[in-house]
Amino acid sequence: MVRHVLIGMAQRDITPDESIWLVGYGDRDRKSEGVYQRLRSGAIYICGTNQSALIITADLIGYDLEFAAKTKAVISELTGLLPEQIVLSATHTHCAPFFYPWVMPGSPDKAYADRLTNNLAAVGISAIDAAQPGKMFFSRHTSSFGVNRRRPNEKGGVEFAPHPDGAIDRDLDTLWLVDKSDRDIGTLTFYGCHPTSLGGYLIGGDYPGYLCRGLEKETGKPALFATGCAGNIRPWYPNDDGGFARPTFEQLESAGQKLAEDVLFSRENRHEIKASEIRITGAFHSLPYAELPTPNSLNAATASEDIRLREWAEIMQFHLENGPLPSHCPQEIQLLRLDDSHQVIFLGGEILAEIGLRIKRTLSPMTTITCAYANGLIGYVPCESTYDLGGYEVCGSHHLFRRPAPFHRNVEQLIIDKTQMLSNSITY
Repeated sequence: MVRHVLIGMAQRDITPDESIWLVGYGDRDRKSEGVYQRLRSGAIYICGTNQSALIITADLIGYDLEFAAKTKAVISELTGLLPEQIVLSATHTHCAPFFYPWVMPGSPDKAYADRLTNNLAAVGISAIDAAQPGKMFFSRHTSSFGVNRRRPNEKGGVEFAPHPDGAIDRDLDTLWLVDKSDRDIGTLTFYGCHPTSLGGYLIGGDYPGYLCRGLEKETGKPALFATGCAGNIRPWYPNDDGGFARPTFEQLESAGQKLAEDVLFSRENRHEIKASEIRITGAFHSLPYAELPTPNSLNAATASEDIRLREWAEIMQFHLENGPLPSHCPQEIQLLRLDDSHQVIFLGGEILAEIGLRIKRTLSPMTTITCAYANGLIGYVPCESTYDLGGYEVCGSHHLFRRPAPFHRNVEQLIIDKTQMLSNSITY
């Protein structure tokens, strides 16, 4: 018999009332011009026999290390939870506010960032306050939504195009929360695909927002979403030339509704989790960069026609005036062990699908959910097999994240080792 655990859930609107710079695309030249879907944050509090955890999700692109640390500290002080018991995850929508430093058009909105910290703390406190005896269930389905976007070309590289034969994690995983009378409290769904269906100047949550609203229509309870290892995965809507196209709002809503239907279908085969046995642990470790830029290479970059590359070079030059560039980047990994056979791995960064799939294989037979875009969005984190082909995720995007260089090709193994160590550290 599964013992009851204390479970609480809450939701909160985080849509800015004013026009604001959005983040996620480098070609925007003005602030937002409306809202097609309101942004939300949500929280789940789980209190077991020996430990408790607070998972917060939000319709945002992610968080930088500084914002995540500050917000966890605020929540920690207000709740008594340790920072390692708090997870900040994001859907990674590219139509949400610009609130921490990127190399992107516009500038971060500090006022929104301050409000966001308060909102995330408030939704976490509300979830704790709502805690009641309950149970947790797990279901796993598969989804055909999304496609690998790194297609090998004849020149020995890759192009940004649909690659149906490329790696993708199609697991559609959902945690179902119910009270002691088996009435719904809410859900948390994980899936690994970029929410980049739409661009433009309208604020919205992309397909996760429609997925969650589709579930809420059926259950009448809050539905949350967190994105899996989707660094090289994006939505693929019907297109005559076989490439990527922007969907209509109707197509986007239909895609989200189909995912919601898949989740609801999986409910028939869900099984109980002994959530009273939860454990949460985590650690920071260092991911090394590849060769750092030289003063000469930075001087050359400041003359580039690419305005983003120029901005990055100037930031790096300023850093060099005050000391050497860092050779490593901190990455936080958290592991939430739900019971003796189910766990969730939360990873900082835009983790490529191959790494998430390898984590699942490495930790088998444990049923493992992987969630990227958590705590610190440190940049794209490629798997070793992508380095010979290069491409945007490997060596073409680090400057947007204000990183001095791409990551070294051995980072995949470092992540696997650290994740395995955390998993092995938990015993019952």
